[in-house]
Amino acid sequence: MTAIPVSAITIVGLGPGSMDDLTLEARRVLAQAAHDKQTVYFRTIIHPTVEPLKQDLPELRIESFDRLYDESDDWSSLYQQIATEVCDLALQHPIVYVVPGHPLVGETSVQLVLEQARKRGITTRIVSGLSFIEPVCNLLALDPFEVGAQIIDATNLAISHIDEVAGKIIPTIPLMIVQVYNRRLASEVKLALGECYPDEWPVKLVRAAGVGEEEAVLEMPLYELDRNNFANHLSTLYVPPVPELSALRLPETLRYITMRLRREPDGCPWDRQQTHDSLKRYVIEETYEVVEALEENDMDKLAEELGDLLLQVYLHSEVARQADEFTLGDVYEHVNAKLIRRHPHVFGTVEVDNSSQVVQNWEAIKKQERASAGVDVHNESVLDRVPQATPALMVAQEYQKRVIKTGFEFTSLQDVYAKLEEELEEIKQAASPEEQLEEIGDLLFMVAKLAGFLKVDAEEALRLANRKFRRRFQTMESLAREEERPLTSYSRPEWEKLWARAKEAIASN
Repeated sequence: MTAIPVSAITIVGLGPGSMDDLTLEARRVLAQAAHDKQTVYFRTIIHPTVEPLKQDLPELRIESFDRLYDESDDWSSLYQQIATEVCDLALQHPIVYVVPGHPLVGETSVQLVLEQARKRGITTRIVSGLSFIEPVCNLLALDPFEVGAQIIDATNLAISHIDEVAGKIIPTIPLMIVQVYNRRLASEVKLALGECYPDEWPVKLVRAAGVGEEEAVLEMPLYELDRNNFANHLSTLYVPPVPELSALRLPETLRYITMRLRREPDGCPWDRQQTHDSLKRYVIEETYEVVEALEENDMDKLAEELGDLLLQVYLHSEVARQADEFTLGDVYEHVNAKLIRRHPHVFGTVEVDNSSQVVQNWEAIKKQERASAGVDVHNESVLDRVPQATPALMVAQEYQKRVIKTGFEFTSLQDVYAKLEEELEEIKQAASPEEQLEEIGDLLFMVAKLAGFLKVDAEEALRLANRKFRRRFQTMESLAREEERPLTSYSRPEWEKLWARAKEAIASN
């Protein structure tokens, strides 16, 4: 027999399951290994081709990694273990590593072997095989290229954090999940898919595609995937696409909805007439509703209000897209690039010891960005770039915080109190409405200064006072209703007693 050159690792594809699908090159490599009495390492011997191979090549020495499937409790390390063992063996002598299907189609272990081999200086060679895709698509009467089908390894899906699943899967296009090799993995796959699909969504488990009479397509709702023992080493799960308006947990659905609402001529008349200017008030309203949910510590409400605020982002982006100003992709690009750029201690090589250093780096990077944009950073005011649409108390405290860096600050708390009393006296002396307006503004500015000196957020403090007043007054209203009296009938002394009762009632709760 003519010797066949063998690389340090020769990776052979067995095809989907029938001996008729084994390529001539794969047969030659395996026959050479049998002739040389070389041990061949199979990822798994649970494959219909293995027994016929043993009969055809009785001298073929086979070892498999099936033990790892039973021993491993961690899906994320299973294929890594296999790859490490394969490369360790290859450093001792050339080996043949055999996998089902085509080595480069749906074979995570092969990708890990190739990655490790490159790092460890091990040469590799791929011997192609017919992949599982062709017979699976044959059974499903599906052209994967026409429908843009996604293909993902079951193990990779199983180890995805639940929050990452929606980023890996687009449920509005067909999905094929390969290597669903046992019931335990089927259970993990089901849980992952539950993030994007309804429990009742119909799926198809394709078994032994390309293996003659063993072929089967089992239809079931998603929730039944792990309630049987149908999954095995020759199983592929096919998940049909959901309608565009059914994938409610995905950003793409919101993008589709906003485009559909503003589409001519069959969109929503109200949405179509909105502009950046007309939507400004809703951005402000939704922002404050998010803050309110945060203050109430209502997580269900917060999730809803964040969605309403996100809608404003998508609406403005769609208005801009239609006007050829920018697209939603530009929004994502700006924020992603900015976060990467401003966190070199996370995404780069910069090292920091604490959050103060993070803030210092952040400010330095922002200054560099402005300089690159043509801003004369040497002649900038420290009060520049404070949005004037921000609530006035927040603007006041931000101004005060910035000027402190220049040394413009009171020396003591007593000085702040003295200035506050001075401003209060000037209000008393103000003779005209214009003077009163100005002096009350000065007083409020100094109240913000006092709050900052005491490390108190003035805006938050006022919102807290507002909530406290609302709670007490609404309690007074309830007490008045119990007494069957209108609030307008109470005298000043009665008001004071009612207020005290309201405070006591709230405190007791």
